[in-house]
Amino acid sequence: MRRRTGAHWVALAVALLCANQARAQRPWECPEQPIEPCVKRHGRLSSQNGITRTIWIIGTTRRVAVANDFESFPPILQKYLMMTSDDHSYIFGDFEICLTRPDVPGRIMHACVTGGEKLVVQPLRRREPPFRLLSTWPSDAR
Repeated sequence: MRRRTGAHWVALAVALLCANQARAQRPWECPEQPIEPCVKRHGRLSSQNGITRTIWIIGTTRRVAVANDFESFPPILQKYLMMTSDDHSYIFGDFEICLTRPDVPGRIMHACVTGGEKLVVQPLRRREPPFRLLSTWPSDAR
């Protein structure tokens, strides 16, 4: 059996980091067919009872009912969307939103989310400041 050197371990760590970043940046699965082109909106993704996951479009009174299944979100986000977790949080960022039903003013929009960038997590159950999910930020903004 060959002995591993420090360089081997560094190479393995870099490969795993790159794989995790690629997985975090891949498009999220949309369970329904969008009815029009997707748009990027700045909002707050949250999970709650009732309509399980919603995005509040910041600066408006509009909300989006998110059609994505829990498993279709990247693993890095799942623990923050689980209501029973101590990590349950709001997730702020720029989301790629694809309407799945016609938009009716004054009613909640129905859409799926195919991506998120510049994500910031605001914990709800612990007293700690919001933090960036660095894998969703461009390298020059870290």
